[in-house]
Amino acid sequence: MNNKKVAVLVVDMLNDFVTGALKCERGAAIVPKTAELLSAARKNGVNVIFCNDAHIKGVDHELKLWGDHAIAGTPGAMVIPELCMCDSDYTVPKRRYSGFFHTDLDLLLRELGVDTVILSGLHTHMCVRHTAADAYCLGYNVIVASDATDSFTQEDYDYGIKYLKEVYAAQIYTVNELIAMFDGK
Repeated sequence: MNNKKVAVLVVDMLNDFVTGALKCERGAAIVPKTAELLSAARKNGVNVIFCNDAHIKGVDHELKLWGDHAIAGTPGAMVIPELCMCDSDYTVPKRRYSGFFHTDLDLLLRELGVDTVILSGLHTHMCVRHTAADAYCLGYNVIVASDATDSFTQEDYDYGIKYLKEVYAAQIYTVNELIAMFDGK
């Protein structure tokens, strides 16, 4: 793996998704492995990009389905403190499920020379899935960190992983396997 051509995309690891308005009970379980992945990525020169819901209250279409959550500028829309955002990290605000839809994520990845994205975060069957779809359609290699992603239920998680593998040829690795790849092992 050429670490300079890789980016870890952290999808919606926000206060509202882990402890707040749209709390995912299973979300807290992936925090330690996600933090471990990000620490190793930073240490090995792998780009870290947070793809964060940042909704406009009373406007965004998604709020009609899910209610108010991750409203831009509120504590609920902030990355959970356990992931220790760094100055070297990038943030891409999004108003829909995909980190690519009407954002500058593709431009950022291309300017960084990235050809492979590693997906982490919530939810494998929704936001991770839609971000993977756009990544695949734009020609990126898609990898999923199996123990740094999750969903509301085991069924949703399993469905999401299966779909990502079958439809987007996503490679599925554990955080430990990814760290070994970063280290060239």
